[in-house]
Amino acid sequence: MIRLHITAEGQTEKAFVDQVLTPHLAHFDVYTDARCVLTSKDKRAAKEYRGGLISYQKAKADIETWMKEDANQECWFTSMFDLYALPEDFPGFDEAKRLEPYQRIERLEVAFGNEMNKPNFIPYIQLHEFESLILADPAKLDWEYLEHGQPIGNLVKMVGTQNPELINDGRETAPS
Repeated sequence: MIRLHITAEGQTEKAFVDQVLTPHLAHFDVYTDARCVLTSKDKRAAKEYRGGLISYQKAKADIETWMKEDANQECWFTSMFDLYALPEDFPGFDEAKRLEPYQRIERLEVAFGNEMNKPNFIPYIQLHEFESLILADPAKLDWEYLEHGQPIGNLVKMVGTQNPELINDGRETAPS
């Protein structure tokens, strides 16, 4: 059995891991769990606040802490961050910002992996915001949301023939 710990950017990504990836990967003897990036702690209230990728250093520290907590050989770690609004302190950020989107992702993942420098860490940065996955085929939304034909039609029209992964490269076009 393999354990895969996923550090997710936010609650939507964590819910996707919990509700979709975990049951799917269980068929392949891969146990997954996810937690959102630790953003702050209130020591007086003994409370942690998680969600939102506000700083690479916070994400790195959180991943490294989890790696220390579960250092077993069958354990793997990955990230589920998206390119949109990636913190500027992310490794390779300045070099990658001049590249086309797919090359930018590749460069950032390589830099992230090199920075973490752990053989059981697989960096993953998705080009699109998680929410943009619905834009791959928005017409399918009518299977679940029968009463929302007009808004679904608006999404279908907005996407047109564009590659949905390339829609969110700015504040005005971000699917969230």
